[in-house]
Amino acid sequence: MDKSTQISQLVQPIRDDLLSGAAEVALRAITIYQTVMQDEEDPAKLKKLLTDTTLSLIDAQPAMAPVFHLGNSVLLSVRSAETTAEIKARLDQALTNFEKQLCESASVIADKVYELIPPGEVVFAYSFSSTVVSCLLNARAKGRLFRVACTEARPAFEGNKLAGSLAKGDIEVMHTFDNAMGLLLPTCAVAFMGVDCVGRPGVVNKVGSWLLAIACKELGIPLYALTGTEKFVTDERLFEFERHERPSEEVWRDFPKGVRVLNRHFELIPFSHISGVVTEQGILKENDIDSYVSRLEVHEALRLEPAGI
Repeated sequence: MDKSTQISQLVQPIRDDLLSGAAEVALRAITIYQTVMQDEEDPAKLKKLLTDTTLSLIDAQPAMAPVFHLGNSVLLSVRSAETTAEIKARLDQALTNFEKQLCESASVIADKVYELIPPGEVVFAYSFSSTVVSCLLNARAKGRLFRVACTEARPAFEGNKLAGSLAKGDIEVMHTFDNAMGLLLPTCAVAFMGVDCVGRPGVVNKVGSWLLAIACKELGIPLYALTGTEKFVTDERLFEFERHERPSEEVWRDFPKGVRVLNRHFELIPFSHISGVVTEQGILKENDIDSYVSRLEVHEALRLEPAGI
């Protein structure tokens, strides 16, 4: 099997994954790097292999910033390496550091979210995010009693996965379809959602998040986006989510001629619509984002043309 075919086959499950959160997908991508590097001993070919793998992973999930940052950290780490042994050693270290950062960020964020959950109240959570799940399970494990309201998050039904994960952790869950969000949301004291990427214009998350944000603002319910700073991206990279359009048949299998079915899974939520972004660095506001984005170094193979905003 040639290397391009191997990469394509390894990446395909990530391309097809409609249920996992961005951090989950990035952790799975680590194993792909570990697999593709095993049998290559030529330094130049190995570097090209890592570049091709990175571009394929980003193309598979363009809205998920951790996948981009994982690949970016890999390519930056091996850029000046000259021997195969040096490339593989630096790659191993980059993968280890990235996984450690994800785990440590999630732990710190969970402690911050604990303070945002009023005892005995109902919490709203949208779609599926491993960060949101770990935060809520952490709060329950520490003895905080609360219930969670959520919806299906069509068309991929990530909300069902969220509900099941929380119920297994001894959290009472009230679950309904998306159009019935207005029946549950007024009973909630706070709302949380995950994030796929963050930039100066706002946060990107699963479609439906904008409606949630509008409803929370109308009802006076604080809405927090939960994410590590590994999801912060430049303006042009932020809008890569617009390339993520799925087949129409996932929404309506036998739609009639003359109907165009839109199946985009991500959207932008402005900072004006959320209460804050809970990160390992604290609860950040719109004015805090630039200091993180302006420091980002992007490998030359991953640079995009400015988005003109």
